[in-house]
Amino acid sequence: MTKASANKGFTLIELLVVIAIIAILSACLMPALSSATDRARVTQCRSNLTHIAIGLRMYFNDQGAYPDELQRLTEAGFITDDSILLCTKTGVPYYYSQPTPDTPIDELIIACVAPDTPQGQRPHSYRNSFVGLQKGGKLLEVGR
Repeated sequence: MTKASANKGFTLIELLVVIAIIAILSACLMPALSSATDRARVTQCRSNLTHIAIGLRMYFNDQGAYPDELQRLTEAGFITDDSILLCTKTGVPYYYSQPTPDTPIDELIIACVAPDTPQGQRPHSYRNSFVGLQKGGKLLEVGR
């Protein structure tokens, strides 16, 4: 066997070094991917709340009052997809507080979680915030 044909492969050490470098690089990317995924869920929640707001306005225009629960929007045909009524991160139904004529325009009526939820239990942005909809139709991310 000649010297040139003996050096044609990788040694075990070289292979382990390459695997270690790939592992370190992927570990560096994980926080960025997690953050991007969470921001996508926030965007989806905002989209869902926009659809719910439109459904609430149509329901109010037809019935003269807001529904007592969000499920009434699908029963009345204003929302056709039940999954819109669920938070994209937790999968639980949105918090809903039926507004009345006396409810202030800037009060949260729909959110991923109840507005008094402690900061460590909020579903978005590393559990520091939640998306909400005010009675006046303004979307906001609370606690961010």
